[in-house]
Amino acid sequence: MLLVLCAACAANEPARPDFDNSAGLVVIDVAGDGFVRVGDRREPWEAVVLELRQRTRAMTADEMQRFVVHLRADPQPAGSNERAVAQKTMNRLVAELEIMGVRQVKYL
Repeated sequence: MLLVLCAACAANEPARPDFDNSAGLVVIDVAGDGFVRVGDRREPWEAVVLELRQRTRAMTADEMQRFVVHLRADPQPAGSNERAVAQKTMNRLVAELEIMGVRQVKYL
């Protein structure tokens, strides 16, 4: 009886939706110096924001719902200036993505 009850509870839990990146996926690695990496490129975070703005402006509303940005911060020593800069950069990126209308942001 207990096994059946547990199985019933598990079946009622909502499934975690997967991110639909069929309109595009961008992975941004945030460093502790105000720069980010996108693929093999290393550039100021502001340049990546400009690039993303241009890209998202060209998208339809449907495409915007299926566009995903992955953010991950490079490991930094606790309490270091680099960690503070990385956190500030992450916060700025998230704010800019929200303004652009990006709905799928995943933190890695």
